[in-house]
This record gives sequence, structure tokens and C-alpha cells, in this order.
Amino acid sequence: MRHLRSTLSAFLFAALVTGAAARAEPAPPTPPSITTFVEAEYPAAAQEAGREASVELEITIGADGKVIDARVVTPVGDGFDEAALAAVEQFVFAPATKDGQPIAARIRYRYTFTPKPKVVAPAPVITGRIEGTILSRVDGSAMSSVMVVVTGADGSVYRVTTDESGTFSVDDLPAGKYRIAIDALDHAAFAQDEDVIAGEAAAVTYRLSPATTREDTGTYGAKATIEAPVREITRRTLEGDELTKIAGTRGDPLRAVELLPGVARPPSGVGMLIVRGSSPEDSQVFLDGAPVRQLYHMGGLTSFVNGALLKKVDLFPGNFSARYGRKIGGIIEAELRDPRTDRFHAGLDLNMIDVSAIAEGPLSDRWSFALGGRRSHIDAWIGSLLRATDTPVAATPVYTDWQAMAVYKADANNKLRVIGYGSTDRLDVVIANPSGASTNRDRVGVDGTFHRLRVDWTRTWPKLEQVISVTGGTNRFAVNALELVEGGVDNLEVFGRADWRATLSKMVQLSWGLDIQHAQGDLWYEGPHVPQGEGNPNKMFTRDRFDTQVVDEKGAVWFRPAAYAETTVTPVKALALTAGVRSDYFSDVSKWTVDPRFSARYVLGATTLKGGIGHFSQPPKEEETMKGFGNPNLTVQQAMHYSLGAEHQLNERVSFGLEGYYKSLDQMIVEAPSQMKENTGHGRIYGAELAARWQPGGAFSGFLSYTLSRSERNDGDAWRLFDYDQTHILTASSSYKLGGGWEVGGTFRLVSGNPETPVTGSVYDADIDAYRPLYGAVNSARSTTFHRLDLRVEKQFRVGGYPVAGYLDLQNAYNRANRESTDYSFDYTQRSDIPGLPLIPSLGIKGEI
Repeated sequence: MRHLRSTLSAFLFAALVTGAAARAEPAPPTPPSITTFVEAEYPAAAQEAGREASVELEITIGADGKVIDARVVTPVGDGFDEAALAAVEQFVFAPATKDGQPIAARIRYRYTFTPKPKVVAPAPVITGRIEGTILSRVDGSAMSSVMVVVTGADGSVYRVTTDESGTFSVDDLPAGKYRIAIDALDHAAFAQDEDVIAGEAAAVTYRLSPATTREDTGTYGAKATIEAPVREITRRTLEGDELTKIAGTRGDPLRAVELLPGVARPPSGVGMLIVRGSSPEDSQVFLDGAPVRQLYHMGGLTSFVNGALLKKVDLFPGNFSARYGRKIGGIIEAELRDPRTDRFHAGLDLNMIDVSAIAEGPLSDRWSFALGGRRSHIDAWIGSLLRATDTPVAATPVYTDWQAMAVYKADANNKLRVIGYGSTDRLDVVIANPSGASTNRDRVGVDGTFHRLRVDWTRTWPKLEQVISVTGGTNRFAVNALELVEGGVDNLEVFGRADWRATLSKMVQLSWGLDIQHAQGDLWYEGPHVPQGEGNPNKMFTRDRFDTQVVDEKGAVWFRPAAYAETTVTPVKALALTAGVRSDYFSDVSKWTVDPRFSARYVLGATTLKGGIGHFSQPPKEEETMKGFGNPNLTVQQAMHYSLGAEHQLNERVSFGLEGYYKSLDQMIVEAPSQMKENTGHGRIYGAELAARWQPGGAFSGFLSYTLSRSERNDGDAWRLFDYDQTHILTASSSYKLGGGWEVGGTFRLVSGNPETPVTGSVYDADIDAYRPLYGAVNSARSTTFHRLDLRVEKQFRVGGYPVAGYLDLQNAYNRANRESTDYSFDYTQRSDIPGLPLIPSLGIKGEI
């Protein structure tokens, strides 16, 4: 017996009557609804292999309710496409209507194939029953005509459809576990495990979230969400497709994180993330659960991973889950998607900055692969530009990155992935020598490289999921500046994780796991003492600091194991309480830490109230505890996070969020007057974030975010502003589909200038034959307000049936000269502004076969 899960839901409209004597209003429009369903023939080979598939089709229905045309939108191969198309062409519908008259219509339909279950001889049992209601998460309305598929542990399948009140029931079910699967048109697919007890009725209520549409234009569709599940107070999720369309990001999904609420503007050309007033070193970037040392390539133009392979990017600005640790700021996690398996795909993206390529597809019924790579070609033209403008500096920046993935799906419950990725950055700057012969005294070189290999295994059982992963690789960074400074790090790193998530009952979920980091390597440095950077107006080396400091540490070891546990309890349907605890050990400072965390969410219709409190710990940086360079007696930095907020879903596409937060920082590492690092610093950060979102699904989509914040530090004597404190951060971004394959978008940012320390005068120092600046209070002044407009225009078309897009991305479209820093004359009597990046156009073309 063949089985099918299909989706087709429609809102039924009733005529409004104002009274027996009043004139009837025109009947509202109604969508088509299915009246005659034809089951598709299951492909024999796929049935034998136990393969499932979902085929999305576009159906044109005539005014008589018959199918005029049907086509496959997302082919999956293996005979599923042809079988689904043959069945759909025989469907009969009650036609769509307008003003009471039947009209032709076009709809999307997802045809789902489920393998034929094994025939099990019936046994006398005491049966149970599942009865439930399906509601819209947006407004709580009942969802009728929704197909519900109930699958037992023995493979038995029961299919029912909800009635006008959104209810369904399945009788005579043997006791055991059942998977409830719901596929409703224009709503996200849903699945949930339920227990059936002999002689009892299991009553359930499911609320379905709306799904965004995706145009059939290859990899250029649109989808993005900003939502918060119960494990974190605030989780802002950006899903890959739409992020490639945000103006000013050059189609890079990870760059879009900078535009979210709570993320401050970094200095131009510097790849860093400043989350809720925390130092960039206080936040961590993860790729599929493994930490990476950098998010961007040198210069901050592009992230280290090809955006076409990203599934989503999560930002946790604070009060994050106990699953994460070792940081007191925020967490950014990028997740790679699995390769596509319908057929072979290859894509190319060529623009003025770099070129990237990707290839992916199936290797067999169970194996699939993906390969990606990118290289900048700025070095090919920047030299000619600098020579043409007689610039006395020659710079050759080059970056590359690569990704490789193989995925093996043994069955529906087991998946093995082998993933490799890496990144290389190289910058060589040569200052012209009047003698004509450049030496190392005229050269600045920076070289950074890392490579990773990851193996992970995902195993699922009823109500239990397990993910085990091991990631290992090398990391190297070296710098040589004018023969004055030379240093670097070269190490081997291994990261291991084991995570389990279990559903103990309808009211209790439990997550727990292990998290181990191990690194061993060399660190070397020869040069002057490195002063504290943050909060120090005199950051640069001066002649009197050139007492050479030499460090050559071989075989240094850092071992940092951790364990965590977290449970979510829902005592009533609307309330979710999450409590977690994490314990870490840091071998470099011989310290154990215990970090408890708690959060709560309460749903009131379309509004969700949320709040949380948590303790967080962060060890010193590796070099900060080394003898001769740092202080071996340093300890762990600590923070408390508090947050309270609300979210409101106005309708299926429009949502709002408001959240206030406070962070208290203790035992912060600062430099004492003796130039020794100590844990005597403190910090406090507080503010509010407003987010508004217009989800894709029509011609217009966009978001608006505003952050009001204050970040302060106390190095031991008085409170002052943090170097990157930005009082006001306003971001507005939108895109609009003009039709005919044209899409335009824009992003505008208005941000308070960064704090700065004023120069009030200078004195001449005969010992060093130079003027020394006299400073006012640290960070008592502020730079000018930053504002910038980025624009993007894209045209999609097809060449030989394959999707192609040409685009122009303009960063700083009106060429605003935003001040980034200040340059002074030799005696500090005159000053001039150093602007940030000018207008940067990126004209490119991308396509897929």
C-alpha cells in the first residue's frame, strides 16, 4: 500500500450579511481546494531503498477546477518528480473564486512520498487515541483542511485531515511512540513525537509558524527569520538565501550580522564584531559548533566561508545557552548546510574584489559532496592603481579560503559528515625608499592561515538526538614590521563535542554534553613592550619604549574541558522555564568555573514575554599568561548578564521586538602602572534594543533596528567610556522586487561617533628628540556621527535554462568621508582627519548550472 503526505491548506470565507433588508456585499475571494486526490505511484527503487522525498510543484488550475498545467519547482530525482507530476495532473479542484465567480489560479503544492511500511500481523492490543488541534501561531486561528500523518514505530501510517475547527483524531492506535508530521501550505513543516497510552486519549495542540516563499531562481531565493526559541533569551537567526541580497555586504551572509540590533559598527577595514558593548575578544565565532579565530579576511571585506554553503547564522548577543562558554560577550554560530542531492550543481561568482566557485551533488544514493573556494584579485590591480597615483606605498593584499564536504546518510536516523575548511590572508606593504632599494626596514608583512578537518555523526532515536564531533587543525599567524617588531603563533588545535537532547515528557526536555578544547604550539615575539590597547590614548610604540622584549615559548599547552546540562520545563502550555549550568576548567590558570543560567518565556497570544539571568566566565588570552610576556598569575574574567523583553507578531510577515539588558563585568584584565597585566578592571554595559521585521513573501522585505547603549570601564581608578561605546545605532535595510527579474535594495546606518581622548597640548622631550602629546580625560570626547548608505541592484535572468544574475553593490554610495581617526603634526599643534573607506563599487555576475 502506497502512502503519501501532501499539503494543501486554504482559508474558507463566509459571506458577510448585514441584515435581511440590507444589500449583500460581494463575496470575498476564495482559493482553490482539492476535491479529487490521486495517489502517485511510488518509484520502485526508491521504495526498496526506503527513501523519502518531497516534490514541490506549481499547479495552474482552470476555472472549471481541472489542472491546466503543472511543473516541478524543486526536482529531487529518482523518479519522484515524474510520479508526482503524473498524479497532480489528474487532480480535480473546487476552483478559486472572485466576486462569487470561478477563476483560474496558480498555487504551490508539496507532494511528499513516504515508503511503504512493513506489514505487521495484527496482535490483540488495548488501543489508545490521539486527538489534536492545529492553530496558526500568528493569530491562533484554526487551520482546516491540513493533512496530518501519524507514523508508528513499526512503520504503520495513518493519515487524517483537520476539520473546520482545526481538529483531528486517530483512533485504535496500539500503545507506543508515534511521529506526528504536518505539512500545511505556506507554513513551516512540523514534526513532533507523542506517546500513546493504552486505554487513554492523548490530547495535543500544535501551532504552526508561517513559511516564506522562494522563487524558482536557482540559489537566489529569499528567506530570513528573526525568532527566539526557548533555550536562549535572544537568538537572531539569519538564513543564507536572503542575506546574499542585503546591500553593503557584497552578498556575504556573515557580514549581515553587523546590521543586527546590539552589534556596534567596527572601524572601517577592521574585521571585528562588537556585541552589546563588549570587547571584540569577548565574543566567539563558531562554525558548526567548533570555534574559529577569525570571522573575516584581512580588511573586513569578506568572511572566511563561502556564503553559498551556509544554512543559517545565529547571533546570541547575551544570556546564551549553557551549551556555549569561555566568553562573556556574545556568540555567533554559522551552520553549514548539507549538499544538494537532486543533481549536480556548480556555481560561479565573479566581482571586482574576488572570485568564488562551488560544486555539489550526489555521489550515490547515500553519499553527497560539496566543494567551494575563493580568491581575491585585488593584488592584480591595486599595484597599478598605486603607481598611477604616485603613492609611495605598495600593498599586495591576498586572501583565499576553501571548503570541502562529504555527507553519508546511512538511513533516516544516521548521518556522517566529513568537512574541511581553511583560510589564508597575506598582506605585504612596502614603503618607498629614496635610495630606490627597499629593505626589511621598509616592509610590513602580515600572514595568517588556518586549516580545519571536522568529522561529525548525528544519530536520532525517538525522543533523543545525539551529535558527536571532532575538529582539528593548524593555526599560524606571523607579523614583521619595519624590523622593529617580529612575532607570531604556530599551533595545533583540537576541539571535541558531544551533545545530547532528549524529550523526557510533554513537559520536560533535557540537553547535556561535553566540550573539550586542546591546543599546543609555539609563540615568539621580539620587539618593544606591547601596551594596553583599549582605553589607552597612547597605543602606538614610541622611541622610549624600544627596550627589546624577547619571548620564545615552545610547546605551550592549553587544555580546557567543559560539561553542561540544561533543562526546559513547560508546566503550562504558555510558559517555558529553562535552567542550565556549565562547568569549565582552564589549565593555563589552573581554575575551575561554574556558571548557572536561567531564562523564562511566556506566550500571550501573538506576544511573548521573556527574561533571563546568567553567569559567564572567560579565561585570559593564551599569550597573556606566558612568562616574559604576560602574567602567569592571572585568573578568569567574569560577567553577569540580565535581560528582559517582549516580542510581538503583528501578522504572518511583520514582527516587533523590544529588549533591555545589563551586563556587569568583573576581574577584567588591565595593565597596571608597572606594565604588568592584572585582574583589577571592572565594566558595566546597559541598553535597549528595538527590532522590527518585514518578512519576505511579497515584493517588499526589510528590517529596522535601533540600539541605545552605554558601555563603561574602570581600570582601577575611575569610570570611563569603552573605546567602542556607541550611544545610538540605527540601521534600516530593505529590498524590493520590481518584476522582470529586477531587485533593488538599500541599507542605511546612522551611528554615534566612537569616544576619543582629546590632545590638549604637547611638550618637547630632549631625551628622545620629539614632542610628547598631553591628553585630556580618557575618552572624554567623541568623534563625528557616522552615516552611510549602501545600495544594491540585481538583475536575474536565464541563459540556456540556467539561472544567472548580474549585480552592483555600492558601499558608501554617496562617498561620505566618515572620520575614523586623527593625524597630528610633529608638535601636535595641527590635526587632520583620517577618513574611512570611500565609495567601493562591486560589480559582479554569478550563475549556476
